[in-house]
Amino acid sequence: AGLEARDAAGERHRIRFAPNSRVFEDIAPRLWDVTGDGAPEIVVVETDPAQGAQLAIYALEAGGLVKRAATPHIGSPNRWLAPIAAADFDGDGRNEIGYIDRPHLAKRLRLWRYEAGELRHLSDLDGLTNHRIGWDHIPGGLRLCDGVAEMITADGGWQRIMAVRFAGGALHPRVFGRYDGPESLNRATRCE
Repeated sequence: AGLEARDAAGERHRIRFAPNSRVFEDIAPRLWDVTGDGAPEIVVVETDPAQGAQLAIYALEAGGLVKRAATPHIGSPNRWLAPIAAADFDGDGRNEIGYIDRPHLAKRLRLWRYEAGELRHLSDLDGLTNHRIGWDHIPGGLRLCDGVAEMITADGGWQRIMAVRFAGGALHPRVFGRYDGPESLNRATRCE
């Protein structure tokens, strides 16, 4: 598998890994501004067969795709993560990135921030998920209403919709409503 992007002039740029070395997983790359420069970066789940997944940030620079930063690999083979969203979750003017680490096992929300060319870990919260085995989609995501950014996920038992804020250096969950299928998570992202 590979990653392909077009620059402003329409020129294609590609990254391909050697067989059995790494793969891009997930449903699609995400275009999120994680550096705060107003331009989106390419956020992907990149997996090493021996070490599991990592969240990686790519950008078009100097005529090609460049890996700017990445989280550490999960550390075990066949372990995946499911991105949630990128936004300024604590209102300090810098964007954070949230994902669920091993949505079928650990069910841990992890929050990171891009700083000085690296992804810096900020906080974790256990007991949340956003993906079930066999799904070809990841429901939920960013809820941005009245200037407040929250991450929408399900609780680990798929009973409740959870809205999670980041304040004071910690993640703060609240019950948003009853989980009633994946579309209920998508509805929770809307300001209604």
